[in-house]
Amino acid sequence: MKTKFFLIVTLVLFTVNIYAQDTKLYIYYPDFEKDETLCGFADTNGNIIIPAGKYADIFTTEFDKIAFVAIKGKKGVYAIDKKEKVLFQVCNYEFFPDKVSNGLFRIIENGKIGFANMDGQIIIKPQFNFIFPFQKNDFAIFCEKGAWIKVHEEYTKFSGGKWGAIDKNGKIIIPPIYEDGKERYLKKDGKWYELKEQGKLELESK
Repeated sequence: MKTKFFLIVTLVLFTVNIYAQDTKLYIYYPDFEKDETLCGFADTNGNIIIPAGKYADIFTTEFDKIAFVAIKGKKGVYAIDKKEKVLFQVCNYEFFPDKVSNGLFRIIENGKIGFANMDGQIIIKPQFNFIFPFQKNDFAIFCEKGAWIKVHEEYTKFSGGKWGAIDKNGKIIIPPIYEDGKERYLKKDGKWYELKEQGKLELESK
């Protein structure tokens, strides 16, 4: 009986240990001082899984389920899985991948913007001409129509159209009737309103 109990406990501990092992991949640089863009991924044992130089650049330091990379011969940033399957194109944020906000980041498909999570799942189907990242209040400001305009030699801004807001389920909580928008603000009749909790708008205090 004791022997049987010992074997069961040993088997359970062995199983737990397997699942507790770190399956993440980690970025490595063959010669960081010489070329900080030449990098790849290795496992915790130092085995090279994705060789340095395969991608034009890598923006993820710990590769769990997805990684952000720049692909040679393609513009933009892309999300790949462990099998190196390209999942979707990721919005750029000042030449880097879109920031992950509230567990979500923006993706692009056929010129439309939506949201995905760090498991590589599309949460909100790409459907917006433009949308800001989700804020701490779990809302995101979006725009219907509009266009990109150049505001500097290196920078552009999305302008025009009508602006509104959605929640994390993609439900429109404020219809696109506003004349302009920022990350947490909507503008109407020349006045800016801040989007607060529960989707309430409050006139910006000066």
